Amino acid sequence: MTAVATPITAEEIGRRVLKLIDSIRSAQDLAPEYIERQTGLHVERNANDPHVYGFGGSLSEDWMYNLVSTPQKQGEKPTSLRFSFDDQTDDGKGDPDEICAMDFQTYRTALTSAGFDFKPMQGRRGIDAWYFTRGDVGVMAYTHGNADPAKGKACISKLIISAYA
Repeated sequence: MTAVATPITAEEIGRRVLKLIDSIRSAQDLAPEYIERQTGLHVERNANDPHVYGFGGSLSEDWMYNLVSTPQKQGEKPTSLRFSFDDQTDDGKGDPDEICAMDFQTYRTALTSAGFDFKPMQGRRGIDAWYFTRGDVGVMAYTHGNADPAKGKACISKLIISAYA
């Protein structure tokens, strides 16, 4: 996606994405027009597949954000969106404080206040992600470097937002 020219902070984009998540009730709410209304950001469509769309922008020299649709097959409407903070440094060691104005606990509080249930997803190395559900909507939350929020401040690196109906 083309970077958005309007400067935005990690906190502001996080709040806009949380507003979008809170408003989603079904897969129809993953449409580009709906995303634009909820976030206030222009959604760009892929010229080869109108079901691939999203937006992105630069937060700093080291970090970008992206929100993109993720259809399961080419030409099909998506049932999920992927939001991420992406490290742009050559060594992948951008300072996570730049994306952590709203830490994992802030996202967790916002989602549970919006009616989402919460549980950790166990992986090979402990907890790999946290799963939030409300009706037909699910959100997988991943932390930067798989940091454990129980051990201190953890920053969100990616959210996968799915609508099942």
